[in-house]
Amino acid sequence: MGLLLAAERLFATQGIAATTIRQINTEAGQKNSSAIHYHFGSRDAILDAIIAIRVAPANAHREQLLAEARAAANGGPLSTETIIHLLMKPGIDRFIDTQGPHYSQRFLIQLRMNIEAWRRYERERQAWTLIELQQELHRARPMLPPQVVRSRFRSAVNFSMFEMAEIEGAEDRLGERYSRDEAIFRIEELKSVLITMLDAPIPARTADALAKISDAPRNSPPRSLME
Repeated sequence: MGLLLAAERLFATQGIAATTIRQINTEAGQKNSSAIHYHFGSRDAILDAIIAIRVAPANAHREQLLAEARAAANGGPLSTETIIHLLMKPGIDRFIDTQGPHYSQRFLIQLRMNIEAWRRYERERQAWTLIELQQELHRARPMLPPQVVRSRFRSAVNFSMFEMAEIEGAEDRLGERYSRDEAIFRIEELKSVLITMLDAPIPARTADALAKISDAPRNSPPRSLME
């Protein structure tokens, strides 16, 4: 576990591509320079192991919460507030309930910015509950075009990750000056912003831009923002 925590810290603070196996060994206090290779074999295997200890439990937690929310809705659509609550609660619970400093949100940001690693992460459906939440948003807002649902939900995921990573970094940076109450305020304000984002009407300029996409030939290459 020490190697994984050291790798998470380095990936989170200096990036995945910039982190070497030698640095991870040093950060973990390993005198054996081949320790990472012995235990994991490759940097991809280290990434997979960190995802297994951070993302998999979060997904399991969110899956349970989603089942409870669906049961409470008795077959009806979930509210936008509930969808944002389910999106953020696993990460918030870990941040609030465990001793810091924390690096998991910053690690996820670095993973998100490493396009090769992120695509592999998505292909393997490591975040299956996020897919289900996007489907719930579409069910709750059937009047929104699918392209808008996908775009807004992806923006909500990205924005929540970046903001939580910033709050996490402030905890690490401020030390004794860190205010847990201020962090909770920022988290609650973030939820409000995300709910507003998902519920916002479609402006005319956005509708015009969407019409151009909708009118494009079906064999056109996919646009990166909509993939």
